[in-house]
Amino acid sequence: MLSELARYRVDWTDLGKVHLQNSEFLTALSADKEAIRELVDGVRAEPRLWDMCEHNRLFDKLVLHDAPDRNFRIRLHVWSNMEVAAPHDHRWSFTTRLLTGSYDHVLYHVVEDADASVAPAFEQRFQSTERAGDSYTIHHETVHATTTKANTISLLVRGPAEKDVSRRMDPNTGKLWFGLGRKDQTDADVARRRMTVEHFDAIRAQLVDAGII
Repeated sequence: MLSELARYRVDWTDLGKVHLQNSEFLTALSADKEAIRELVDGVRAEPRLWDMCEHNRLFDKLVLHDAPDRNFRIRLHVWSNMEVAAPHDHRWSFTTRLLTGSYDHVLYHVVEDADASVAPAFEQRFQSTERAGDSYTIHHETVHATTTKANTISLLVRGPAEKDVSRRMDPNTGKLWFGLGRKDQTDADVARRRMTVEHFDAIRAQLVDAGII
């Protein structure tokens, strides 16, 4: 799959076609344990990829491949145990495939979004349970939320950033948090999320135990 990865390109203008293309690609890539193992081990050898990896409360993020000239980046997410994410959108559209575990997934419809300083009014439109082997594609303006079960690992193809900030919101209080790209984050924020070698080694061992590499 690594030769296919070197030629892979995504046109994000038609998300229906994007979903079919990326889902097929992620299915093939996740089935190639040798390729995934080489990509994971390559993270430590590539300073640019290593710098983009993060340790977060909700999940750990490994950046396995970055191809801005071909409009995509590949990330591996290793989720914490039983985490509930607040409703949020993203700065970019993406396709994800669950490799292990599962999560409940809720999509929302924004009813009113007049004041940029508070959370918009929104209502639940669709709920599903995503399981290992499932894939879906999300537009960057879509508001969604997940309740992630223990031992969930996902592989993701994300597109280029379409806006400067993402939003995470509390529907009960109206409180709004903003997510920034790396270039707009403070040095303290970057340092707080910095992946350590020890944590990377623990993630790699988890991937081995899960049969992903």
